[in-house]
Amino acid sequence: MDKYKNLITFLAIAVGGFTLDMATKFWAQSALSQDYLNPARVEPFTFRLTLAYNHGSAFGMFSDVAGGRWILSVIGLAAMYFIYYLYRRQEIRFKLYRVGLALVAGGALGNLVDRILFGRVTDFVQMWLFRSIPITWPWPTYNVADVLLLAGVGCLLIFSFQPEARELWGDPKAGKAARK
Repeated sequence: MDKYKNLITFLAIAVGGFTLDMATKFWAQSALSQDYLNPARVEPFTFRLTLAYNHGSAFGMFSDVAGGRWILSVIGLAAMYFIYYLYRRQEIRFKLYRVGLALVAGGALGNLVDRILFGRVTDFVQMWLFRSIPITWPWPTYNVADVLLLAGVGCLLIFSFQPEARELWGDPKAGKAARK
């Protein structure tokens, strides 16, 4: 029974995240425009919604590579297979691991579908943080899928430090610490 409960929880989070991502991308495409601000006139800690298209991967990398859309799509499909592999592991019985993996799955699927269908990923959230740190001025525009990916990886990272995870992965000290 726990196996089905775990699957339902995983799918609810992954499909919910994917649906939210796609809905917000369609909303952004219909409601927002691509307008660019002059960086010299923007105040720090500005948050805004603006339409942007990313033909590459994170931070626009590989956007100029011939066939980049298909290369990145194959990488995305490989990532989905890897998520399936991780789902099949015994760690899935732990809630934090299951939630983290489901968030990663929903975000990865959202960006993958966007890339396959449209040849680009739709981004629309933009933040301008610190003028003195160039990568944050502006922070690269992102979307809900990116937030899901970041939150999911954060959950998985936190899980990796839990005594249960360390015990599963063969750290004999972890079991003693968890039992005390």
